[in-house]
Amino acid sequence: MRQAAAFLLLTLAFAAASVLGWWAMPATAALWGVLRPVSRRPALFAAAAAALAWSGWLLLDGLSPRGDFGGLATRLGGIFSLPAPALVAITIVFAALLSGSAAYLAVAIAPARKH
Repeated sequence: MRQAAAFLLLTLAFAAASVLGWWAMPATAALWGVLRPVSRRPALFAAAAAALAWSGWLLLDGLSPRGDFGGLATRLGGIFSLPAPALVAITIVFAALLSGSAAYLAVAIAPARKH
């Protein structure tokens, strides 16, 4: 139960931080790693939470009547010679890899906390 609550909280933190820009995703993950989270694999935990948060933002933008996410994905897919779903998947994987790497480095660099 504690892990599920931590995962939900981290996912919400990623969603809130991503409003600031893409750089807030690894910054949030690094803070997660420094805080020595409840997870045994904080990098994987952060990567999954970041992917879920980023997917949520993409879904909200795609469903928004103001957003033109589908049109943008199609145009960018044409530029990169990729189908639009592949481009969406790449952005989600990028957020996960960036966040997982930042959490991993933060855990490795941060001094061990005493309990």
